[in-house]
Amino acid sequence: MATTARAHAAAGRPTDRVEALLTALRSRLVLDRVDGALDSGADIEVLADRMVAALPSGKHEADALLGPFYDTPTLAAWRGVTRQALSKATAKRDLIGLKIGDGSLVFPSFQFGVTGTPLPNLRQVLALIDPDRIDPWGSALWLNTPADAFGGTTAAEALRDGRDEQVLAAARRAAHAWAADA
Repeated sequence: MATTARAHAAAGRPTDRVEALLTALRSRLVLDRVDGALDSGADIEVLADRMVAALPSGKHEADALLGPFYDTPTLAAWRGVTRQALSKATAKRDLIGLKIGDGSLVFPSFQFGVTGTPLPNLRQVLALIDPDRIDPWGSALWLNTPADAFGGTTAAEALRDGRDEQVLAAARRAAHAWAADA
């Protein structure tokens, strides 16, 4: 089924992408964690709302590089937190929030695991690569760009895989290189 979902998604039409998502959901619901979840009296409409809340927001011009993105209301609903909690997490650098043209924040989806958990050690990595908080967009690009240092994956994927020391070392190297160029 996964191959069919990918084939539909590759076609690119919105209806194909929706069908691909539904196919992927059906396979997971049948094969994975549905046992008991739907039989326990759960409100199907609430479950559907939570699933939709987990989807990143609509198109943004930086989607090709960093996206998709969550907007603040969508991310707050998915994670079950307030806007203020997201603002605090961004200020502490536990999340990457990026300002867009209208002044609102968007949150690149690559920084979250499937349960909404942010990347481990993000605060430490951001402190190394952008200590003065000058370029959050650049930080997001650094985290989401495939690199040889991570075996062709991204720093974000390496953090998710538990390769924290590898990412921290690469962040230190990048920071030193950038400081030398300044």
